[in-house]
Amino acid sequence: MKKVGFKNILLYGLGDIFGGGSFVVIGTLFLLFLTDIVGLNPTLAGLVLIVGKIWDALSDPLMGYISDNTKSRFGRRRIYFLIGIIPIFISFSILWYPFISESQIRTFLYYLFAYIFFSTVYTMVMVPYSALVADMSRDYRIRTRLSGARMIFSQLSALISGTIPKLIVDSASTPAEGYFRMGIIFGIIYASPWLFVFLGTKEETRTGTIQKVSGNLFSVFKNRVFRTHIAMYISAYTAMDIMMALLIYYLTYYLNKEHMFSLAMGSVLITQIIFLPLYVRISNVFGQAVAYRTGLSLWGAGMILLSFLSSNSPTSLILIDCVIIGAGLSAGVMIPWAMLPTVADVDELITSENRAGLYSGMMTLIRKLVQAFTLFMIGVALDLIGYTPNVSQTPQTLLGMKILVSYVPIALILIGIIFSFKYKITPEIHRVLVQELKRLKETGDKSSVNDEVKKMCEEVTDIPYENLWKKPSKRN
Repeated sequence: MKKVGFKNILLYGLGDIFGGGSFVVIGTLFLLFLTDIVGLNPTLAGLVLIVGKIWDALSDPLMGYISDNTKSRFGRRRIYFLIGIIPIFISFSILWYPFISESQIRTFLYYLFAYIFFSTVYTMVMVPYSALVADMSRDYRIRTRLSGARMIFSQLSALISGTIPKLIVDSASTPAEGYFRMGIIFGIIYASPWLFVFLGTKEETRTGTIQKVSGNLFSVFKNRVFRTHIAMYISAYTAMDIMMALLIYYLTYYLNKEHMFSLAMGSVLITQIIFLPLYVRISNVFGQAVAYRTGLSLWGAGMILLSFLSSNSPTSLILIDCVIIGAGLSAGVMIPWAMLPTVADVDELITSENRAGLYSGMMTLIRKLVQAFTLFMIGVALDLIGYTPNVSQTPQTLLGMKILVSYVPIALILIGIIFSFKYKITPEIHRVLVQELKRLKETGDKSSVNDEVKKMCEEVTDIPYENLWKKPSKRN
């Protein structure tokens, strides 16, 4: 592989300006936009999200398969960065067009199709982007730095996306006009970096057999490391989804501090960025699982403090809690993506194929299915607890909000920490794994494996060494 320098790391990271920012805007404002601005029933608004997410999720592994088998002069991943530039702008902008109709069904259908279009474009670009790290470097530390750079830009984008959009909305003559103006501005911001990502990254040329997409999709679950990894990923990201989606409701109705939304989001996101280098360091020295546990423990402490806040809590205490939450959330956001190339390496040891695209697709498929269900249930839960837009809420409704925004994420954080103890790959284990992959590629001889390496491979994969490195059958 070509040497990956600082410029490559920096320009690769630019891609997650779109990935990290777009769903912060959607996660924090889209449900409120649908219910309070467009006037869509909360359950129908939740249905827009779940149907769109199911479509989005099902397309992810297909895109991973397409990316793994793409052949172009620009590589199998990077070509999609060029294709996606204009669709990114269009698809994000139309999400925020104020399509207000007397018919709830017509309004529902407009936003359903707009969300499906956006999700398809997102998948087309972000699945190859996530898989690209495995094709840029085999080095554990370089991969962690690539993921760290990605998360720095992701969190910078999230910071801007979590604070500026509401200011744009509030500056307009009407909220509806403000949301649409915001969509156009951020559509440009999210589309612009991809030319630089394309020019600044390189990928190893891969050769091999083309595999059927059917039958391969769920073969990833034979990889024990992937099963552990996905549990850690889903636990952290679902807790984040719930917290982000309900934060504006919690600040507005429970704490009576709607004016603090941008400041609170800014505090969380700035702290995430500041702590990213620390988790990169912990990961490279002690391992990714240790970094993950450290961060989630801190995040959990912040969520416990959040549950004790009230409308009488001083602004300073709320901001301190936001800093604690952001410091821990930093690891929850970064580490699962830093693990993905390592998980793909383990799969290559099992199958002899590089299927990083398929793993990226399946990873996002599972997350999006869970996220779709989560967002739908948030809409349903708001209905069940008696939420009514733009009025003071009953004590029962406020209690329901408190449970949803704090206790549910705490439970998910604990689940993620428990699963992290099953993730055994350290920097040293990964180094040995990569050396064995290199040896097998060069010689194909499994009989001459070192006993210590053989034992390590079996412990990581939970598969007898003799059954590893299975060559796929060829297809024309």
